[in-house]
Amino acid sequence: NFSQNDLVVIEIAAEAPAGRTVENVAITDLLPACFEIENSRLVAEREMSWMNVRTIPEYTDVRDDRISFFTPLTGKVSYFYYTVRVVSRGTFTLGPVSADAMYNGQYHSYSGSGIAIVK
Repeated sequence: NFSQNDLVVIEIAAEAPAGRTVENVAITDLLPACFEIENSRLVAEREMSWMNVRTIPEYTDVRDDRISFFTPLTGKVSYFYYTVRVVSRGTFTLGPVSADAMYNGQYHSYSGSGIAIVK
């Protein structure tokens, strides 16, 4: 449950199977219509003390309806963070986050989904 104008930190955790490194992974989070990404190119990125294990991706693509991180993954958990502003009231479906190795179809994952209620 959220309130309109809340600032929400999104955390995505990803790792490759034990003992492996998977190159060129695209991690994409499709956003429900109630969220708007705070673009770190326009607004200073917020640093929070508990984000000390943040992984820096090779490239980040920010669109109106999604954010994608492009990075290699190892057997160690990588953490990616971004912030969204809650902009619309209602009930919204949260889709799963996807992780796909762009050049190796053997590695893919889709995880998490739910409902966001904004009052």
